[in-house]
Amino acid sequence: MTSQLDMKAALPPDLAGMNGLNFTRRQESWVAESGGYFYKIIRRHDDPLQDLYDPECIETARREYSDMQFLHGLSDKVCRPERVEHGCIVYPYLSGPDMRGALQSNPADAQRRTCLREAMSLLAQLHAPAVGTGNYPLKDYQRDSHLVPDSGIRERISARNKTLVISGFEVRNLRFDRTRDTWCFFDPHHVKRGVPEEDFARFVISLLMINWGRDGALRCWSAFSMDELLAMYERASLTTLDKVLLNHFLRQTAVMRKSYAIRALRAMHPAQRIIGWPYLMMYFQQIEKWNLAHAFRL
Repeated sequence: MTSQLDMKAALPPDLAGMNGLNFTRRQESWVAESGGYFYKIIRRHDDPLQDLYDPECIETARREYSDMQFLHGLSDKVCRPERVEHGCIVYPYLSGPDMRGALQSNPADAQRRTCLREAMSLLAQLHAPAVGTGNYPLKDYQRDSHLVPDSGIRERISARNKTLVISGFEVRNLRFDRTRDTWCFFDPHHVKRGVPEEDFARFVISLLMINWGRDGALRCWSAFSMDELLAMYERASLTTLDKVLLNHFLRQTAVMRKSYAIRALRAMHPAQRIIGWPYLMMYFQQIEKWNLAHAFRL
């Protein structure tokens, strides 16, 4: 999940049944943990009480609650929310590490492969054609994209069988549940109908960004095999991904993440921008080089 800021705020006792919890501010949420539950308030302002009752935060919380209930119906490895209270979603607390931290700690190859196999197995479950896609809207790849597809890519997207596309399916949003001894997914962001290559490519870029911002690490994380990861997904899903679309979405996702990083950098203090700009450019140059080196040959 996103990095934490050193700020805590307490809600009044018994407000919405939250018993005066101290909420920590994150980039897009306020979070707290108590009594085996994880509380997440959608954040738009610098006050959790204001966000708790903000109409947009309430709408976003209700959408996330509905999305996670739907996804949990497809796989019990999706963390099922307990309830939603105004702009706050209440989840069972997952006490284990997130997969980003587990992979970054350099476990043995077998452990690393197990983590990635679990992630690909879950993604394949959520993409299975038999599960249906509910009433989710069809994604407009011409407009909703940081890299506008050319006519050839548009034709391939149009011809491709559609699955759920879950924009939050990234390595940082998988957390280990020690009580069940399994990895669980949380934080879906947005759910639509689209092509499975998009989700696979986004997960790959999230792996490359495991070191991003961690103690100023200058090298992207690449301790995985692209071919092996693809084989894990295709074996679990019993489908073959379109390599042309994979190349497109790997580039598209890298462009998107760079755009978001630049936007965040511009909102920082001038001194932080001076330090952050060369770091940002160096890190994403590595990702671009990795993409070029690992592009699928057709």
